[in-house]
Amino acid sequence: MRILITGASGLLGSNLVLAASDAGHHVMATSRTRPVQLDGVEWREADLIDPEGAGALLAEMQPDGVIHCAAATDVDQCEDDPNWAFALNRDVARHIAVSAREVGSGLVHISTDAVFDGSPGPHAETDEARPINVYGESKLAGEQAVGEVHPQAAIIRVNFYGWSPPGRYSLAEWFLENLRQGKPRPGFTDIVISPLFVNQLAGLLLSVLEAGLSGIYHIASHDAISKYELGVRLAQAFELDSSLIHPANSERAGLRAARPKDLSLRVGKIERVLETRMPDTNVGIADLRRIEHAGYRERLEALLLEHAG
Repeated sequence: MRILITGASGLLGSNLVLAASDAGHHVMATSRTRPVQLDGVEWREADLIDPEGAGALLAEMQPDGVIHCAAATDVDQCEDDPNWAFALNRDVARHIAVSAREVGSGLVHISTDAVFDGSPGPHAETDEARPINVYGESKLAGEQAVGEVHPQAAIIRVNFYGWSPPGRYSLAEWFLENLRQGKPRPGFTDIVISPLFVNQLAGLLLSVLEAGLSGIYHIASHDAISKYELGVRLAQAFELDSSLIHPANSERAGLRAARPKDLSLRVGKIERVLETRMPDTNVGIADLRRIEHAGYRERLEALLLEHAG
């Protein structure tokens, strides 16, 4: 299958490039600054904010399917610059969806659990989305834009962690980096999530694309935990000092954007359709450690070149 992955230099995109390549797909990747270097992968630099640029890219590459990972994900930066957030999370999503429809390509659009307001969960796909910050608002607008112009697209709400390319950190990596240096760090007890290991997520996204699914799905861990508990479990799994993770409240952290409190997700719909149980968090954390020991981080480091320009 010819698969185009946008945002290939990010946490999800880079791991997805490796997963799709390992699965035998013909992988095409795009990012704005950091070229992908992997045998058999075609890379293009692209400014997807330009609708003509997105159209030209898909017309050239003629993918069977697109997994659109590119996004503005810094919650506080989105709050500071709403125009930037909506340009990347709504307008680019629309450009990609229009272009995918025009070339007859399937589309998997990556969204977020932050479209919910944080009221008690777990949240189902049919629950009303009521974002409370600009990031969530812009991602919900992206969902709506994709649904309007490419009704056959799959829209996937996620929360994930994993090993990142150099220069980036997922929440899990932030915890582990500080734990390994013996630095105490806060973990929010009042924010509950359903985080999925990114390598597990990548495989499931490929299954969604291969199955030609459409509509909204939640792909997340089967269980839900607080960010504090995630830090403690990481410390225990990696045999580090869990007492360095201290309980904290997000409302006292001085964050610029409001954070929803309960972002746990129901995953029954995707489990029924794919006939597979979503992994629990402990399974993902164990896999995170296993692949580090197997040299996976070195593969990620080799995947991306510094921009030559």
